[in-house]
Amino acid sequence: MTRRMNTGARSRQAFFPSVIAVAVYVSQSTAFLSPQLSTFNVNHAFSDVTRRSAYRDDFIGGGHSNHNNHNRKNNNNDGNQRRKYPKMLPNGGRITMVGSGPGDPELLTISAYRILTDPGIICIVDRLVSQEILNLISTEDVRVAKKTPGCQHLAQDEIYDWMRESVKSGRHVVRLKIGDPFVFGRGGEEVLWCRQEIGLEPEVIPGVSAAFSAPLLGGIPVTHRGVSNQVVMCTGYGKDNSSPDLIRYHAEQTVVFLMAVGRIEKLMTKLKEDAGYPSNTAVGIVERAGCVGSRTLVGTMENIAELASFHEIVAPSTIVVGEVVRVLIGDDEDPDTFNQGLLIEDGVGAEMESLDEEQMRQFLEPFLQKLAP
Repeated sequence: MTRRMNTGARSRQAFFPSVIAVAVYVSQSTAFLSPQLSTFNVNHAFSDVTRRSAYRDDFIGGGHSNHNNHNRKNNNNDGNQRRKYPKMLPNGGRITMVGSGPGDPELLTISAYRILTDPGIICIVDRLVSQEILNLISTEDVRVAKKTPGCQHLAQDEIYDWMRESVKSGRHVVRLKIGDPFVFGRGGEEVLWCRQEIGLEPEVIPGVSAAFSAPLLGGIPVTHRGVSNQVVMCTGYGKDNSSPDLIRYHAEQTVVFLMAVGRIEKLMTKLKEDAGYPSNTAVGIVERAGCVGSRTLVGTMENIAELASFHEIVAPSTIVVGEVVRVLIGDDEDPDTFNQGLLIEDGVGAEMESLDEEQMRQFLEPFLQKLAP
């Protein structure tokens, strides 16, 4: 059976998709060429061709040449698209968020080092970033936010004011934060603020998080087969300086606390009373991890707060709770090590530097015998 179709109907079927396609194209082109983003205005705002191209790539998704391809590619995901913000304003203003790691300059990423040694930046720094990192910064325009417990909101508002003013004047703002900016570091909050208040998408350079690096620099692995098979990261200060909810005790669990040394006594009490931790659970505190003057203090949940107060342990410090603390800082030579407490200065093994030649020979003798053929 032959199917016949009216010529007028066929032409209408061909015509209406075309009309819809033209309407969609015109609509998108109109939005694309709005007064703020027209070719004339972009060209006028950016005398530099490289900046002009970067702005189009960031905000528009490739300019005129890629616009149709971009639309076709995302036709099936219209409901899932999110607004795309430029990474640079027409005046050249931009923001880069950089993680400085636990404090040792050797643990900076190459990208972080490259930016910090650029003399043209404005660097806005958290107060706990190490002096060793600060010494690397080439610019003379370094602003340190005095964030202390109880006045974080005022300091954060000051940071936002600095960022807004600097970007408006066309500067490259580097927001330098300790550890990784997105591990209890307000990184996400600051990205959202940049989008909402400035209309910018910051560049992000991750840092080595103190949650994993600081314990190991202090001689404490966060996992060890047969001892710890899970790791929980917590902050010492929740929203509005509240105490976070604590996960229940598990024998093969490591809990790492960041920004908590100022309330360690309260924290240990809550772990014992609310989370079911035995009072003899091993606890370690690593202060100024990887930096000159770093210290590792170990004890138990019963005595660690008193030990920390006696030895005047201060921020930045990382607290590790769990039997994994005993693995590399063993109590095999003195079973009472953790009950009495032990302070190790300048890192595990640093005490060996004080041995004279004869003492070193005696120490190494049993190991040399094992190595002998």
